[in-house]
Amino acid sequence: MIEAAINELASKDQNPNVPYSPEEIARDAVACVRAGASIVHFHARDPETGAQLWHGVEAYTEAIKQIRSECDAIVYPTYPPGPSKDERIRTVLALVDDPDVGLEMATLDVGATNTGGVDADGQWSGGAYVNSHDDLAFLMGALSARGVAFSLGVRDVGHMRHVRSYLGNGLVSAPLVVKIFMAEDRIHGPYPNARGLMMYLDMGPRGEPWHWFTAAYHSPTAHTRVSMLAAAMGGHVRTGLGDNPVLNGKGMTNAEQVEMAVSMAHLAGRDVATPAEARQMMGMSASP
Repeated sequence: MIEAAINELASKDQNPNVPYSPEEIARDAVACVRAGASIVHFHARDPETGAQLWHGVEAYTEAIKQIRSECDAIVYPTYPPGPSKDERIRTVLALVDDPDVGLEMATLDVGATNTGGVDADGQWSGGAYVNSHDDLAFLMGALSARGVAFSLGVRDVGHMRHVRSYLGNGLVSAPLVVKIFMAEDRIHGPYPNARGLMMYLDMGPRGEPWHWFTAAYHSPTAHTRVSMLAAAMGGHVRTGLGDNPVLNGKGMTNAEQVEMAVSMAHLAGRDVATPAEARQMMGMSASP
């Protein structure tokens, strides 16, 4: 499976191909699916400034409808950080409960992470991104009650213990979908290389089917190496301008990054999943 994260927090200043408006987002999403992606992740953004629309239900709805009019991609939004778990999940549930959207997938982040890093001038960026067990139990319960599939994002090796605990406590069920977020220019978790990846995989669930994606974001040179490892080792690849607006020194399009991932899969002797095949692999309904 290939996931395209098409805008995230990236800006047009970093790469003019980063989509903001629902029309741009839909165009990129469809191009990514035609290039080989089965999953598309995006943030609702202000069409002019690119500002995050954390609760942009209308923008999400417009983009998702346009995407679905042209392809059967698995599409999912982000959700905001913040102190209130009800507010964090409000937009996602609005998209789930809208019969014209019927959102079929979401994502949740595990544990706490000191994000960011220090720049060449010694200035620190980022802060603590906290996802408590209590909040996650609430969020997972709200999604499960509506039959919505969700992935779990991990940013440190110890977060895999959380995932295994949630599985053991029945908060999640197999097949699990885990996104392993590694970073070259951020200082959380192990380094984005083979040894770092194996630390996560060695902590994975035992005796239960699970799918893992590598997501080497803020990793303009390590992303390609980590994606090749995933393709060769039976994992799945997340790519896109949202994670790396500049990759290997080039300001590519989202579809071009997907095409790179497809080439890696083929070199590893693997086929690329269609959206329908990805739904089946992840235990989802046949269609949104």
